[in-house]
Amino acid sequence: MPVAAVIFDLYGTLVPEFPRTAFYETVAHMAATLGADPAAFRAEWDRTAVSRQTGAYPDGMPGNLRSVCEALGLAAPSDAATGAALAPRDAMYRRWFHPREGALEVLTELRAREMPTALISMCAPDTPAIWRASPLAGLVDVEVFSSEVGLRKPDAAIYTYATDRLGVSPEACLYCGDGAYGELTGARAVGMTAYLIRPPDLNAAESLTPEPEQDWQGPVVADLRDLLPLV
Repeated sequence: MPVAAVIFDLYGTLVPEFPRTAFYETVAHMAATLGADPAAFRAEWDRTAVSRQTGAYPDGMPGNLRSVCEALGLAAPSDAATGAALAPRDAMYRRWFHPREGALEVLTELRAREMPTALISMCAPDTPAIWRASPLAGLVDVEVFSSEVGLRKPDAAIYTYATDRLGVSPEACLYCGDGAYGELTGARAVGMTAYLIRPPDLNAAESLTPEPEQDWQGPVVADLRDLLPLV
């Protein structure tokens, strides 16, 4: 079946994934700022990942921070303490959230071809705003953020949410991602043609992405631009 739309993952695909060391340095800073035991704080922060990624906290990251403090028996942080605790995380986003090599070129070319595109991102609630302020946002037709729609990969519903909005069948879609959260097998399960992006300089030891599909036996590309001849 001819490709009727291309769907992309975000972190590790259109923008770089945060290095594991940098990510957990921000978590350690939160713990230190709030006077929490570092190991206990990190464990609780990781435990709240699903809630964080599915929009469980109405006010986003501050609510997530308060929930961790409550679980650890700490006083609710003030607005000033919350801002100070989250500041390095905000700085990490500013540093790492930029188009990876080839992303702008590929999205621009697909738009020139009038090929519909979508984004499906597993993300915390601070991602949508920074995405919408980036040069990538205007180049994607449909945006699906887990923290806004309450769905996670590899749930079939998050893929069909995107295809319904695109007005195409999953079988007519090409999906590209870095393989976190079983996203590729999830995409393939609904009928999409899935590609793993695995750049040759990937540092697996610093990879933050959980549950990577390291045993993926499907097609692989090393660069986003390798997708263009397939569309």
